[in-house]
This record gives sequence, C-alpha cells and structure tokens, in this order.
Amino acid sequence: MHCPAINDQSDLKLSIFDSVHLLNEAHWESVVPDNEVYMTLPYLRALEASLGDHIDFRYILFYNNEFNPVGVAIVQLLRFTNTDLNITDLQSRFGQYLSDKLLHNLDARVLLCGNAFSTGENGFWFCDSVSNDIAKRNLSRALNRIKRDEKKANNGVSIILIKDIWPQSFDNMEALKHEGYSDFEIDVNMVLNLKSEWKNFDDYQNDLVTKFRTKVKGIYKKSAGLEHRILSSEDIQQYEDVIHGLYANVLNRADYRFGELKADTFKRFAEALPNYFRMAGYFLEGEMVGFSTCFKGDDVVDANFVGINYEYNHTHAIYQRMLCDFIQYGIDSGMKSLRLGRTAEEMKSTLGAEPVPMKLYVRHKNHITNKLVKPIVGHIKPSKFELRKPFKAVFYQE
Repeated sequence: MHCPAINDQSDLKLSIFDSVHLLNEAHWESVVPDNEVYMTLPYLRALEASLGDHIDFRYILFYNNEFNPVGVAIVQLLRFTNTDLNITDLQSRFGQYLSDKLLHNLDARVLLCGNAFSTGENGFWFCDSVSNDIAKRNLSRALNRIKRDEKKANNGVSIILIKDIWPQSFDNMEALKHEGYSDFEIDVNMVLNLKSEWKNFDDYQNDLVTKFRTKVKGIYKKSAGLEHRILSSEDIQQYEDVIHGLYANVLNRADYRFGELKADTFKRFAEALPNYFRMAGYFLEGEMVGFSTCFKGDDVVDANFVGINYEYNHTHAIYQRMLCDFIQYGIDSGMKSLRLGRTAEEMKSTLGAEPVPMKLYVRHKNHITNKLVKPIVGHIKPSKFELRKPFKAVFYQE
C-alpha cells in the first residue's frame, strides 16, 4: 500500500460513487490494506450485488492536491422502522424512555458510515500521511455532502451514524466531536485471545480449570449427534430456504437491526472470498438445524452470523458447539484472537472470551431527530452480565 505525502491542508478533494463498479479500482486498492476484508472490493461487490435492491451504497475516495488517493470511506443508506425493532424487548429494557407512539411511528433513514453487517472499524481508512484532524474533518464533510444530496433528492437522512469503534481508536475519534458528533458506548464485543502455545483444541482445554473444562466436555457430549459440515457455494444455494428460516429465528430475537443478509449474500461471499469466508452447517439426522459464518483476517477470526433451530438448541447445544468450533478453527488457523460478537456475553465468557468496549458516533441536529434518536441511542448502555474466569490462574498473570 502506497501512501503519498500531503500538505497540511484542511480540505481534501473527494469523489462520491453510488456503485462499487464505478470506483477506480487501483485508487481504492492503493489505500485499503488487503487484510481489511470488509473494505476490499470483492467483499463490497458481493454485498452490493446481493443487497443493492433495498440498501443504497455510497463509496468515497479522498485525494490530495496532487490527485493521489489518500483515503476511502463506505456509506450504507438504510431505512430504520418499527419493523426493525423487537418492541416488547426494547420497552422492557428502556421503557422509561420509549413511548408506544414513538416506537410505532418510527421511520428514520440512517446514513451509516461503516457496515451494518459486521462489527468493527469498517467505515473508513486513511493513509498515515493524513493527520487525524484532517481525516476526521474531511470524513465529516463527505458525509454531510451525501446528506445534502439525499435531501435534494427528497430522500432525506435523519441521522448520521459511524460504527463500531475499538478502544484503541477512541482518542483519535475525539476530533469528530468538533464536527458535532456525540459518542455512545454500546454492547461489548467478546474477544478471546488465542495463545501461541495452543496448537490444538486439547491445549486450549488443558488451560481451563476443571469446572469449565467439564462444561466444554458437556457441550461436546450434548452435540455428539450433530454433523458439522463446511458449506460450499453450491451447498448454500441448495439449503437457501432452510438458511433463511434459521437466520430469521435469530433475527426475531434481536432488540433491533438495521437490515438482514440473505442466503444469496453468503453464497456470494463463498464465491468471492474463498480464503476469507467460512460457512458451516450443523445437521441432525440429515436436517440442517443451524449454521455459522465467519471471516478470517491476517490474525483474527471474526465470527459473524448464525442461524439456529431453537427446538434443538437446548438438547443438542447447537450454539455452544458453534462457539467451540470457532475456537478450534481459530487455533487451527494460527490466529491471535477470536471476535465472538456482542450477544450471550456470559456464555462466551465461560469459554474465556473477555469484554472489549466499543463506541458509535452519532450526529443529529433538529428537534425531531433528537426525539427519535436520543431515547434509543442515548440510553443504551452495555448489557450487564457476570464475567467468568475459566482459565487457570497463571493464564491471567501472563
């Protein structure tokens, strides 16, 4: 990746595209590292091809005064309505802030810098030659331009949202507050650091104290009847309807969502990113009762979406087995860490994952938008759970 030098200028030049196919590929690839899978062109092409009928995509290229590319950003324009909310669960958690009228009339178009379908900093990337202040100022300027363009097209945006930011970037994001953004802490991401000494799953189990090692053995005993199979793109197409149903089971339990993937999306990922994307099916007596997906980077496995038949989840420990299989895959692949996502925090902590705080950044100005956004975002705090310590004491002393 080549990063040309820039002068200390406040405004970069920028170009905005409404399809990944219009991008100058060489310019994009000169900025984005190969290991940033969610920002690579094969990933973006697959996502747009599958979801472009109900999500509007925008892509931004930033240039210095010599017209050399020095930054990129990705935008998804999504409509967020009451159908995207589990209203009962939200009111049970935030009832003092949410009214029936607000929830049932919610209809907000969101400008999302990032990716609704992955966790992490997948919305922008700038060369090291661009100072942090210049990068954030120009990112804000580009997002505002898209917002204005949408307003002119009578397709206004209610809120600008930048997600999801890791702790090591919190200080760098402070510059956005000068651009009118507020930060909110969201649910933690459960991350398991994989020790280099773990050469196989047995090594991992041997570092667990007896109580939690017994729990892992119990998971394998319960799930012994499951067949674990890596799915090809042809398999994904064959089980398309089943995958859709299993995925819907999980989505229907979520508090809220910005959108949903399709079986076709997974198929396209498998075809476009065979070295990075992995989808596994779980079968009971020939019937698919679950699936899991993940992406692999240089040193990280990022667990993504799952689908579960909850009728068999308790009796056959489907989800817990998925988590163990993620761990085994991470170890077998020589990865340094495994990101298991936000849900089921206590269960994941029993396997050794630890909470990593994350933030999102929001910009909203008018009274109506404040009324829509603040009750939902302003009072969302990380879920509380009991953090387990499953490893032997020496593990935590290193």
